[in-house]
Amino acid sequence: MSTPKRAYRGVSAEQRSEERRQRLLEAALALFASQGYAKTPIEILCSAAGVTARHFYQHFPSREALLRALYDDIVEDLRLAVLAAVSQPDIPRHEQISLAVQALVMHYLEDSRRARVGVLEVVGVSAAMEQRRRAVIHEMAHIIEQYIQGLASRGELPEHNYHLVSVALVGGINELMAEWLTVAQSPTVTELSNEIIYIFDALLRGAALAKFTGS
Repeated sequence: MSTPKRAYRGVSAEQRSEERRQRLLEAALALFASQGYAKTPIEILCSAAGVTARHFYQHFPSREALLRALYDDIVEDLRLAVLAAVSQPDIPRHEQISLAVQALVMHYLEDSRRARVGVLEVVGVSAAMEQRRRAVIHEMAHIIEQYIQGLASRGELPEHNYHLVSVALVGGINELMAEWLTVAQSPTVTELSNEIIYIFDALLRGAALAKFTGS
């Protein structure tokens, strides 16, 4: 029979453990974004989070596992924001696209640390991390594909397999964000959002034109 863990100053052991985990995630976001994943050893993470190495390994088996957990949190928030935008009924297509793109861009770029981790720092870490990154691209592409297929089912676009188109669109958005993060004179967040909306809308307008011209 296990002995219950005692509370300390009114805070349970489980709460303290979760607080330490959250501090590690916050430290990882700050440090991976500012000095890079490769240059941030576990000792520095623990110092910034105010935890011991023992506490670190209670939550994460490795530094990469911490990066993966942080990335998954960023992506899940992003997925929910985009889904909420494209799921709004009874609004014009252009407005829905605008809301979805703004949700995506603003989620990442309002706090550029999330963009730097989610777009740059997860690249080239390991084969497992690259597999996860590719899976995320396909998860986001699936949301876009379902949206476009919905337009096709209502007769607004031609019947077509839009999977590769959706993957290309997500990849393009990813590269635009990388450009925003790395160029000396980056566009404003609003300018970047408008460019992505323009690309998405041009793609759909082209598909709609192909439907009505039969090309």
